[in-house]
Amino acid sequence: MQRRMSFGAGLALALALGLVQVGTANAAPGMCEREPRTAVAQMCASTSANVYGSFTTFLYPVVSHSTSSAGNAYNATRVFTDDGMSTSYELGLSVGWGSPTGQTTYQPYWVDYTGGYDYRPIGNFSNSPDDRPHTFMSFPHCDNCRSSDLFYDFNFVGTTKDGISPSSHHLVTGWDVDAYTFGDVTFARTANRVQWLNGNRTFERFPASAITTRAPAGDCSIGSHPDYCFRFDTAVAKDASGYVTAWEVAKPLVRPGARASAEPVQQQQRTVTAPVDQNLLRQCVDEDASRCLDTVPGLRDCVQKRLQCNESAATTQRRAALAPITADQARTAAVEFLTSRKAIDSADTVSATQDGDVITVVFDQPVREFTGEHRAHDRAELTYDRAGRGLLSVRMS
Repeated sequence: MQRRMSFGAGLALALALGLVQVGTANAAPGMCEREPRTAVAQMCASTSANVYGSFTTFLYPVVSHSTSSAGNAYNATRVFTDDGMSTSYELGLSVGWGSPTGQTTYQPYWVDYTGGYDYRPIGNFSNSPDDRPHTFMSFPHCDNCRSSDLFYDFNFVGTTKDGISPSSHHLVTGWDVDAYTFGDVTFARTANRVQWLNGNRTFERFPASAITTRAPAGDCSIGSHPDYCFRFDTAVAKDASGYVTAWEVAKPLVRPGARASAEPVQQQQRTVTAPVDQNLLRQCVDEDASRCLDTVPGLRDCVQKRLQCNESAATTQRRAALAPITADQARTAAVEFLTSRKAIDSADTVSATQDGDVITVVFDQPVREFTGEHRAHDRAELTYDRAGRGLLSVRMS
């Protein structure tokens, strides 16, 4: 199996990246050397080579919540553009209980951390996994750009603002369970297949020497509180040459003083048909997603033009057959959204205004990020599509 993927001459010329492989003597300590603030199972890559983008593929697992108060679980890949570990952007999957459907919700998303915290849902949410591999990809917006273009399932979803540097030396992938009921969230084994974009315009795997991991366990001693009892089962998968192929994580159900339950069986994948030779795309992703830009007819040209290349990924907001959302309804939805993600303790100062097809709900009060490092901010703005009734973005500053 190949460990490198070439963009191909056509795509490379169109992107006009003009990158040069330059490295520093040593990368600074990575995220896995830091004490986690929540229950995490993460693999960190720190390399002296310049990292210009990332490529992550994984199958959505079935996530169970044993109580309605269980928090969200995030499976994300984050890229840092300075050695002070300031996150530039994040791509991943949010799985939570409650908002907006009153049951488990699966929602892909991306976050732009430059100049604040800007969370953006990708397309439609669902209430169950679709048994298909999904791909999250990033590469520079232009030659020597400090911004990145982001793709979900080979569909363009957005461009970040300018970061500190056009390249990175650090990448983190894996799970973050954000709540004080860590033990209530369980899921079957996932395999994050991660690669990085080098200066020669190719994606390649990390060597094992670049990898560190962290997956602390909670307190499961006899008599401890069950909300704080958790455990991750993890493994780093490697190929025959010692390069990392995947970060594997499962979160079994454990109780204080008891052993873990049996790990759920991963679901079987089903065939899906859609444009851009989707059958071939599906087969390629199943075998080695890093080859798809070069081997699936039409995919390279589609990505190059920033078009929607995989219609089955549904990267447009849900259009409900309902009346447009009102400002009061948007306000209620925004309070529920932030409350369910432990981003606010109360809704003290909240206002909602309509401007054309967009309703903006403002929280002029302390708020916390619900992905990444969970930093505190002074203010949040949530925007909603009035006709589609969907959340467009969450901006904290």
